[in-house]
Amino acid sequence: MAVSPITGSQTTLTARVDSQQVKANDKSEQKEQQAEFSASRTEMKARSNQNIVQAMFGNGKQGDDKAMNILYSEIMSTINGELGKEHAITPDKVAGQADDYWSPENTAGRIVEGALGFFDTFQRQNSNMPEDEQVEKFLSIITKSIDNGYGEATQVLDGLKVFDGSIKDNAEATRSLIDDKLAAFREAKLGKSPEQSEG
Repeated sequence: MAVSPITGSQTTLTARVDSQQVKANDKSEQKEQQAEFSASRTEMKARSNQNIVQAMFGNGKQGDDKAMNILYSEIMSTINGELGKEHAITPDKVAGQADDYWSPENTAGRIVEGALGFFDTFQRQNSNMPEDEQVEKFLSIITKSIDNGYGEATQVLDGLKVFDGSIKDNAEATRSLIDDKLAAFREAKLGKSPEQSEG
């Protein structure tokens, strides 16, 4: 039985096909290794992030202070963005303060003080508006900014899985105190609110 001889071109073709299969297998193995490596890195990063978060927020009062700093920074950032930065109270101005600096009362006080610092400028910019309208419009703008900042801050803390316990209590207390202080400002400028007048 005669066997047909293999020509040079057939040998080259066979070698090319084998070479492509080897390369394809190598690429497939590389992709699998990269996927495993990537998954390991993601897992390590997640564990590392959990450790960082725990180190940042798991130390009682120190962790609470860091959370309040985030809350304050987010709220002031939205207020500054809405009304301008001339009167802003920035984090660099608050370094090295007293132990209770980040208490709900003091944090709320600084937020309201920072926000109300814009009122004179707002009045000048809207001098054709009656004062009661100026007050109502101004409070509407800053309340919306405060709500946005508070929402962003709580999302950050929730995303870090630390928005519970004393951190959540402090944030909610701060928000409530801000409302009280803004209501006091309104009353000082205009007298009783419509709700108080009806009661």
